[in-house]
This record gives sequence, C-alpha cells and structure tokens, in this order.
Amino acid sequence: MSIPFYDFPSSPILIIGALGITVAIAVFFVSYQKYFNSPLNKERAEKKKALIKEQKELNERLKNIEQDLKNL
Repeated sequence: MSIPFYDFPSSPILIIGALGITVAIAVFFVSYQKYFNSPLNKERAEKKKALIKEQKELNERLKNIEQDLKNL
C-alpha cells in the first residue's frame, strides 16, 4: 500500500495565474490604503471635523467642572 500524494503541476499557465492573483490582491490592498489615507477623502475630513468639535466641547465641559470644583 502506498500513500497517494498530489504532484503540483508545473504548467506555466498555472504559475502565471497564481502570480496574477497575487498581484491583484496587492493592488487592491495598496489602493485601499491610499484611498483611506488620502487627504481628499471626504469621510475622513468630516470625521476629523466632528472629532475636533467634540474635543472642544469636552474641553469646555472640563473647564466648567474644574471651575465648579474651585468654587466648592
């Protein structure tokens, strides 16, 4: 009894196809990163504005709380 095993085919079409899939995944990853890190991304700009606004509001609340503590 022998144990069957799979011989990886050495066809150039399969090798080119595997390389093509690898390149496609790499291009997808790089373009995804470039898009979401772009300064022209509207979603990122809106999120940044919202976070800055929230930070200002929280700083004002913190100042009010500190003032109230001093008044006690």
